[in-house]
Amino acid sequence: MASNNSIVKKEIKIDDMTIKVIKRNIPTVKLVEQGVISEQDAEMDKRAREAVSIAKRQAKVCNKPIAMYDKEKKKPYLVTASGRK
Repeated sequence: MASNNSIVKKEIKIDDMTIKVIKRNIPTVKLVEQGVISEQDAEMDKRAREAVSIAKRQAKVCNKPIAMYDKEKKKPYLVTASGRK
């Protein structure tokens, strides 16, 4: 686990389960190589990202607003299909 210390920010224990919180912007390939996540987890992550991307595109085509989050203001906001906040 010594090599994982550069990837894992902290570990949280809930009952008999340990959850690893990783640092930001770590490529999925590196997480698989280091054994932090499994191949199946990487595939699920890839599919989830693609599903979100498709949902955003569909909302834009259908002129529906998309909910976003402003990290600096720590507030959610809506973006219309035209790009207006």
